[in-house]
Amino acid sequence: MPQVQANLTDADLQDLVEIAKRRGVDANTALQQAIATEKLILDNVQDGDDLLIKKPNNTVSKVVFSK
Repeated sequence: MPQVQANLTDADLQDLVEIAKRRGVDANTALQQAIATEKLILDNVQDGDDLLIKKPNNTVSKVVFSK
């Protein structure tokens, strides 16, 4: 697998470490998962689909992405 170097702000790195910890994976895996999630969202938002979040109390919120 090719290696890639990225410049992250301190806040972005802190968020990445938090995501990795919450998922129980290393930072590299968390970053790969985040990229896959972003691709899934972009592929569907571009097709006009909506992204909805349903909470345990059954309220639904629509997530709106700016281009």
